[in-house]
Amino acid sequence: TQTYRFDHSYFKFPEGFPLGDCHGLAVDKRDHVYLLQQNGDEKHPALCEFDEKGQFVRGWGNRFNKGAHGLAYDRKGDQEFLYIVDYENGGTMVKCTLEGKEVLEIKGAPKHAAYPNGEGYKPTDVAIAPNGDIYITDGYGASLIHRYDAAGKYQQTIGWKGKGPGQFECPHGICIDARGAEPVLLVADRANVRVQVLSLTGEHKQTIISRGLRYPCTIRVAGDLTIIPDLFGAAIVWDRDYKHVATIGAHPDMKPGQWPSHVAGYPSVPREDRIDGRFISPHGITRDSKGNIFVGEWLRDGGRLTKLSPA
Repeated sequence: TQTYRFDHSYFKFPEGFPLGDCHGLAVDKRDHVYLLQQNGDEKHPALCEFDEKGQFVRGWGNRFNKGAHGLAYDRKGDQEFLYIVDYENGGTMVKCTLEGKEVLEIKGAPKHAAYPNGEGYKPTDVAIAPNGDIYITDGYGASLIHRYDAAGKYQQTIGWKGKGPGQFECPHGICIDARGAEPVLLVADRANVRVQVLSLTGEHKQTIISRGLRYPCTIRVAGDLTIIPDLFGAAIVWDRDYKHVATIGAHPDMKPGQWPSHVAGYPSVPREDRIDGRFISPHGITRDSKGNIFVGEWLRDGGRLTKLSPA
């Protein structure tokens, strides 16, 4: 079984940087790590870039700091882009260059019966298909997934609020798994405590329960692994067939099914009460080309960003 070394201080922020909730994470082809953090103050950048040694490179995206949430990376040829989801300001998805130049914005909900007067839309994550289609999960709103083409034109709405196959209760995270014969959507159906596998047009293929899941925030494909940040105190690793491989850093005081957790002060666990090698509330996850896994935690007392190195 693969084990990992924890490093909670690997990433070097500028002195005095007021780190907030750590939400989305992504890695580019240079193994630079991108963090979407939210401290609620637009005087500070929401997007933080770190080099392959954990040193701070730059920050931008101040305007997203109140609702910064989902983050995805996509590469088409030599071009690399980040996709940011902001659940405030009416709900926005913005496609940017790695330096922060905005090249596409999808703002607000599509016309749909779930949004009378266009209200109630609070998107949480985004995924990009091989053909460029954009999938946005409305995790905090109507529990739907909306598909757009690469130019941002609305194509389709997938699912409905509920517990059945192809229905969602807070589809909090999403990614594309293109490792098989046909690409599929992997949806972290958080409040239903499961992951659903769908075709790219929304047909239900598989529902995955158990396998370490407690409250899955999102899901990411990482080589032969499938990795999940679980809000109830763990990082979960599956293989490419979605079989459970490892549960990393499970917090000893975390009880699955409790919300909010009974860990003292959660989610504002004081820094002195945080346990090295144990997670409290993982929210974002990614992996670099060397097999290192990076986990961001949602902590009101200042988030925590951890490097997991294969031991």
